[in-house]
Amino acid sequence: MQGAGKDPGEETKMSKSCDLPDNMNEWTKEHVKSWVIDQLKLDQKYGEILCNEDVSGVVLVELEKANIIEMGIKAGPAFMMIRKRDGFINRSKKATKPTAIESLLPTGTGGSTCKTPEVGDAKGQNNESVTSNLAKNPSQKHHKTKSRPGSNSSTDKVAQPNVSSSKSEKSEIKGQECTQEMIDTVAKTQSDTESGARTCKLQSNENIPKPQCEPYPFDHRDKAISYQQNHILPPETGPSNLIDPVHEFKLFNLPENVTSAEVKEDMMKKFSNEVFRFSAACLNSRTNGTIHFGVGDTKCGYRHGEIIGVSVESTDKYVDCFSNSIVVYFDQKDVADANHCIRPPKFVEVLNPDKTLSGRFVIEVDIVPSSCICESKLYYIHMLTKPDKKWMRSKEKHFFIRDGSSSRDILGNKNITERDAEHKKFLIETSVDLVKRRKIAEEKPQEPKKTQEGGKLTRMITGGSGMLDTSYYQWYILVTNKSLQYQTQHFEFLNEINWFCVLDYDPDSATSGTCHSYRKAKIANLHSPHHYHDIETSLHENIAKLKLHKQTSWIFCNGRSDLEDQAFKPLPPKQWYKEQAADVRKLVSFLCRADIMPKGKFLVVFLLLSKVEEQRDPFHETFCSFYQELKGAEDIICICESEQTSVRWKDLMKCTCDSHEVTNRCVSALSIKEVNDTVLKLKSVIRSTRRFLPMASSASVVLQQKDEELLTALEVLCENECEGTDIETDESQFKEFQTCKEEQFYRGGKASWWNFYFSTEVPFIKRNSYDSLVEFINAKSPSAISVKIISLFHHPGCGGTTLAMHVLWDSRKKFRCAVLRDSKEDLIEIGRQVIDLVTYETSCNSDYLPVLLLVDDFEELENVHVLQNSIQSAVVEKGLRVEYPLVIILNCMRSQDPIKSRKMSVLESIALKHKLTVDEQHLFDLKLKEIEEHHTKPEDFYSFMIMKRNFDEKYIENVVHNILKDSDVSSKQAQLVSFLALLNSHVKDSSISVSKCEEFLGFGQVKTTFWGPEKFEDAIGTYSTLLIRMEVEDYGRYQGIRIIHPLIANRCLDELKSSYNLPKSQIVIMLLNKNIFLQRGIGKEKLQQDTYSMLITRQRKEHGDEADTLFSPLIEAIQKEEGSDQVINVLTEASNKFDQNPFISQVLARHLYRIKKDFDSALEWSLKAKDKAKDNSYIRDTLGQVFKSKLKYRMESVEADKQTVVSPSQLREFLDLAKCASEAFRESQQLTEMKADRANWQEQRSKLKSDVYNTSGYLGEIEVALYVIDIIRMIPFFRGNKEHLMHFLSGKMNLQHIKKENKVDEELCSIVNEYNQYLVNIQTSMKTAFDFFEDYFVYFKTRNIEREAADSRIRKKVSDCFDKYTEVFYLSLLEKISARKSNPKLWTLELEDHMKFLELHKVDRFAGLLEFLTNNYETGNKMEEIVANYEFILQKSTKEHLSKEKLNFILANIVLNCVKPNSKKIETYEVLRVLLKKVLRDVGFDYGYVEPYFLGSLLFWPTRKNESDEDFVFLQKIITAIKQSFRGRYDRMSHSKHPVAHFYLCKRKGLKRFVHKAEIDQFFIKVRHLKSLWQSGEIWKEPEVKTLLLRMNGRTGEDNKVHIEFGSVKISVRPAYLGKLRSGLSIENVSFYLGFSMDGPIAYDIEPTD
Repeated sequence: MQGAGKDPGEETKMSKSCDLPDNMNEWTKEHVKSWVIDQLKLDQKYGEILCNEDVSGVVLVELEKANIIEMGIKAGPAFMMIRKRDGFINRSKKATKPTAIESLLPTGTGGSTCKTPEVGDAKGQNNESVTSNLAKNPSQKHHKTKSRPGSNSSTDKVAQPNVSSSKSEKSEIKGQECTQEMIDTVAKTQSDTESGARTCKLQSNENIPKPQCEPYPFDHRDKAISYQQNHILPPETGPSNLIDPVHEFKLFNLPENVTSAEVKEDMMKKFSNEVFRFSAACLNSRTNGTIHFGVGDTKCGYRHGEIIGVSVESTDKYVDCFSNSIVVYFDQKDVADANHCIRPPKFVEVLNPDKTLSGRFVIEVDIVPSSCICESKLYYIHMLTKPDKKWMRSKEKHFFIRDGSSSRDILGNKNITERDAEHKKFLIETSVDLVKRRKIAEEKPQEPKKTQEGGKLTRMITGGSGMLDTSYYQWYILVTNKSLQYQTQHFEFLNEINWFCVLDYDPDSATSGTCHSYRKAKIANLHSPHHYHDIETSLHENIAKLKLHKQTSWIFCNGRSDLEDQAFKPLPPKQWYKEQAADVRKLVSFLCRADIMPKGKFLVVFLLLSKVEEQRDPFHETFCSFYQELKGAEDIICICESEQTSVRWKDLMKCTCDSHEVTNRCVSALSIKEVNDTVLKLKSVIRSTRRFLPMASSASVVLQQKDEELLTALEVLCENECEGTDIETDESQFKEFQTCKEEQFYRGGKASWWNFYFSTEVPFIKRNSYDSLVEFINAKSPSAISVKIISLFHHPGCGGTTLAMHVLWDSRKKFRCAVLRDSKEDLIEIGRQVIDLVTYETSCNSDYLPVLLLVDDFEELENVHVLQNSIQSAVVEKGLRVEYPLVIILNCMRSQDPIKSRKMSVLESIALKHKLTVDEQHLFDLKLKEIEEHHTKPEDFYSFMIMKRNFDEKYIENVVHNILKDSDVSSKQAQLVSFLALLNSHVKDSSISVSKCEEFLGFGQVKTTFWGPEKFEDAIGTYSTLLIRMEVEDYGRYQGIRIIHPLIANRCLDELKSSYNLPKSQIVIMLLNKNIFLQRGIGKEKLQQDTYSMLITRQRKEHGDEADTLFSPLIEAIQKEEGSDQVINVLTEASNKFDQNPFISQVLARHLYRIKKDFDSALEWSLKAKDKAKDNSYIRDTLGQVFKSKLKYRMESVEADKQTVVSPSQLREFLDLAKCASEAFRESQQLTEMKADRANWQEQRSKLKSDVYNTSGYLGEIEVALYVIDIIRMIPFFRGNKEHLMHFLSGKMNLQHIKKENKVDEELCSIVNEYNQYLVNIQTSMKTAFDFFEDYFVYFKTRNIEREAADSRIRKKVSDCFDKYTEVFYLSLLEKISARKSNPKLWTLELEDHMKFLELHKVDRFAGLLEFLTNNYETGNKMEEIVANYEFILQKSTKEHLSKEKLNFILANIVLNCVKPNSKKIETYEVLRVLLKKVLRDVGFDYGYVEPYFLGSLLFWPTRKNESDEDFVFLQKIITAIKQSFRGRYDRMSHSKHPVAHFYLCKRKGLKRFVHKAEIDQFFIKVRHLKSLWQSGEIWKEPEVKTLLLRMNGRTGEDNKVHIEFGSVKISVRPAYLGKLRSGLSIENVSFYLGFSMDGPIAYDIEPTD
């Protein structure tokens, strides 16, 4: 408002139209400037002149033309300013003030002309009393109202009133005087000049077109139609053919927030008057009609027919008012007719221009004067008036008819003669004619409704299959627009369709629309198009983050009204095209990519829940995008909620596609309820209606579908799996279904739960290993562990996975059972989901039923332990108390030697081989007889028959030979079989997607009819019996093709080689040259990764393989069968094909230097690999190996020639190779520390594996150094002089002092000088590498036992190298020691000798001293000698601090106490404490090395809790320092290994308080699997351990640590395992055993204390 109603300091709003103050006197000089420039469209300089002259509105009103010209403005513009100014002033004076009650009056003729109160009218006479009433209630004066919808002006509050010009209505208006006065008073609070402003706005915008729209379908309810603000309805009409409805518009725009009950009552009475006046007119004129409330008119500041809307507090009030008023208006005899012919009000939603809900409605009442009801009757009504401030029924009757576009009361004519004549004529002539015409019109045949739409919808949405279970389409994409409230109750069908994503154009969908309804029962992730902006970078990582293919992605394509962020603001069409259209087009293009959606196997469903009015509607643009991407509408279906919506949609489509194309793909005759009911009939018949999980209390709980969808990594096996499905109600259908499932299984498909559910005469075969597996699962486990692992090692294709599933099936009511869907899923997420399943619908204090989790075919055994750690971490996150294993992992793993794998494993495990027992063979015989009775061609069930024949090789050979007989190996079918045989023989779970196979065979581009698409099995011909479909959960979800059995695949390769001379190398090269497999498409990524694996992946024992191999099994097979040249051909072709993959180049380099000894080519390929992966330590190591191998080869050649002296050229070559190799190995070490070992594209495959620390660079440098020593020995002046050699390589000798015999010696010396810097550091670099390995092997242990074997082999190599190292650099000392043994008095060891003695035995460092703990039987005397050496050094050395030596001396005493506790050489506990305290004072607490703080944690650990606070604070500083220094030195290494506890705290005193692991092991010498005892935690439960070790008391904390409180000091201890650490983050008292590691103290066997 303006004037007094305006907030202080508020600036008057401006716009380019007329948002100027209506009173020109209120204009500022800025307003004047804007008026001149924006409205008069004059040059900007004229506006600036007036502004500079301080011309405000007050000044402008007084100016003359001459005054303006004097300011420097030309005559023309000055004349225009004066004329426009005068025009604006005149319009403002003429503008009337709207009232609330007037806004209710008709907007058409007979209600469509704006009228001011007549002079002398009663209304004017009562103004004074109204003003006095207002004065008594001043609060009304400043009552705030909202701006009118569709207007930008803050002053638009109430629409310009319209008063009928019909004389017949004057009496009615007079009878409503008080009503007018009351509402007029309310309206007075609004702007007095509002009408003038609106008139100005209308004039300025009158040439701007507004969108047209159609009225809501006549005499229909619940149609998917809404109105949009400011759209224009067709003009009001008079009667035409009596069937097409006439329309009348009422603005009915009332002041908002009116609380007066009297005003509200007046509104409803006026509503009733207008409804029944119009109704009576239609009844008497026998014409259908609709009266619309909330629609504007030009005379009231709107376009004629402009949709504005009415704020409706309660629709029930209007409906009740309508129902209760019929008896008031109509005589009793006419009430029944009125009830039949006048429809109750319907409320059509009005949307804002941005398609969000406005909260307003257009209220519509339809009148249908049916002939069979009205017959020849005429309807007189009474009206309601308010003569004395009380509404009353008029005494006189009114007889309304439709006259043109208005309603007129014949009896309201003041001229009695005219009135009676017209009335009589209507009764005698007009009414009779109308009755006759109405009857004829009704009898005319109406346009027949379309039929069979339900069947059409069924065919299109299922691709002709008739059921969603067997739908031709694998995925669906939904595109939908604004939904209406009534529609949301019919969206259940959306829950039954496999939506990949939804593109939603309803900004309110998340709160009140389609999305809101869907998410009540299903999971959908809410996205926007920007989520897909940079999806190309790290495509599969982003797909995993968005959970595409796993959960529906709900994409809001035009903002969200529930988010305040401006980025999500809904946009009008023009702005949407500018800011959002490009993103949506990119999104559509992405969704239609061949590697995202299988071409021709996904359906785009356009669900038009509301009408699309114009071509620029974003919804229409999206259709065009899909139409272009899919090159037609064949895989598009449009579902229109009404015929009216469909007609307009088809009109819009004419410019995009042929009309018949749209018609064929459009369903328009079904309501949303009928669509819902039709699709629900197609829903899955093989899913249980409700799925149950068992509880620990023996009860059951419903697993909600929405919750199950959150477990994306798991396939949950419910206790009522397969029960209560609809398919069982149809016996024949169920029998057909059973036959299909059984055939799929017997042919070689993976077992489904249905195979176990089916009731058969011969039960599902129970393998002999079944009972052992169940026994392991049910066996009591140590309480300290929350996750138990049981392994099932099996030959590929021997039924291992089926056995595991059988156990799960029979355990489904005892455990919560699940299968891991994808072994490559993120293990942290898997851990969380597994624990979510454990705790589902359980209270925090209840018992948990364990989850039995089947994990099938991890790539590496190590990953099972990584998964175990992830689940254990999730247990801690949830704060679960562990009394027994919460998760039992049934690890089903393929092995070429299951028996050996079982023996190597320390886990509970069983083995299943390619061999049946006698009992199993008998069961298979019985099952075959049953199969022969119920199935045709059981002889084609090769997978079953292979097992039935006990894996007979001759049977397999005959089967393959007969099928491949007379094959044309050049045909695409035969080539495809050869590719699959190659992949299936060498890569676990390999396959080629169906879409890729179809594309390769040449028919995947075109789909035939809906009911007869060409099938892959038909196209592959006789080979189809060898192939089977499989579900692939990798890089999305799709169907793949594989050979039915691994043994069949192996035999196919043999047959192709023997019968058709098609070797493996040729098949590989053919596969690599088929570009179609490497082009973008479904399954391309997995096929590419399988191809990489086939060429690259070596077998490793620590990974669960039966042997270590130099190359992949395929490469080794080609090498063995075809020779090196073919290997090189294959790898060269692969490297060229996959030019971004560094590892193929690496494999080729390794083959060239290892097998071919072609070092130059190997160097070339290793450098190529390095260029592709500059940060990979393993590839850098390969480069070093090339140089090292060439050096070794050249040196061996020299030895073979029996050459004892090296030539200058050879020396230069050898040293150059050695230096290059050493540099490469050092770079490998640096890259390992940087943790940059994997290229980005490789992370997806290797993210499962625990972090591996690459030690090969250190070992490589040691080996090269030993070669260098051998090279130097071949130089004449070093040959035979071991002391010179040692001093030179130690950097202690200058070559100038060496005598050269000849020019060759001088040349050799010159060459050695060139490499002097490298050579003199040989010992240092070797010592550094040996020190590294000491720390690596002593301070840390592997995360799982399987990797220990690999570490042991490396350790053995390092040990051998160290022996050679000592022979060179400690020769003189060894000679002295040997001589001293024979004659102790002969030699006296010097200080340096003592130090070298320590280095020789690797006890110059902590790790070497601690290593003596592992072999205490033979090391007691040696440790005494070591302690004596340190005593000598500390006494004789002249160095100032000797911190390192003192620390080593302390540790040597502790170790000696462990290995020889009765030794007299052991220093006392107190002396060692004093010595350590001095060292700690010298080095401080930021020393950077772990050793002093490790000793401090041992010796200063309190013996009792009543020691001084000063001691506790000192210990606290030590614990803080040990952790900081450990992280600084060993952080990278600790990612792959665990710190070892070197000592445990026991109940003894002094140095005897510290017990090492070997002492505990002594109690269990006879235990077979001692390592398993430690790993499982059962060791802590043994009585001997309980007697020996001291239990500490402490409490849990919120930081995943245990805290021990000594006085006021709190010491944090890292728990080794968190199983019993806490319950729901509560702080509890606990007890535990204490271990001491280089990472600080560790708590073991944590138990809560009551």
